[in-house]
Amino acid sequence: MTQPRNPHPVLSFNSTGEATNIIAAGLPRQRRRIMQRVAADAERITDADRKFFERFPHRSYRYRRAGHPEMVQLEAVYGAPIITEPGSVPFILIKNLAPGVRMRAFLPGPADEDGSTATEAELAYLWHGHCQRCPGVAEREAQLQVAMRLPGGPMHSGGAECR
Repeated sequence: MTQPRNPHPVLSFNSTGEATNIIAAGLPRQRRRIMQRVAADAERITDADRKFFERFPHRSYRYRRAGHPEMVQLEAVYGAPIITEPGSVPFILIKNLAPGVRMRAFLPGPADEDGSTATEAELAYLWHGHCQRCPGVAEREAQLQVAMRLPGGPMHSGGAECR
């Protein structure tokens, strides 16, 4: 994908819509309304990610085409259309850190694929490359790793949900 005109940090969206609400609060009213208009549909998509990791607990990554509601929200955040290179389409790379804790990255992907055949090793490589290009992502991931180990977190005291 090409860089939008007004870059903002790419933020993770959770299945509760909390991140969407936090991001939307800082946007101009028109862009906030656009995000809210598709919030329920975007939430269904992120809920499908949660269900994927529940069905495949051995998986740490998922790679899929970005849904239309997700793209509408991303464009509202950036205030500009997201344009991909010829032959590519927007994809979402999801990293499951712990049950209920996921990070997402918007990446271009091949237009003739849906992402379902990518292996864990390939997706880990993609995630690592994304973190190298966007150091803030690795920083947020490290912060989440610390937070998940705090009391009340899914990995506190080395619980059974640890990865």
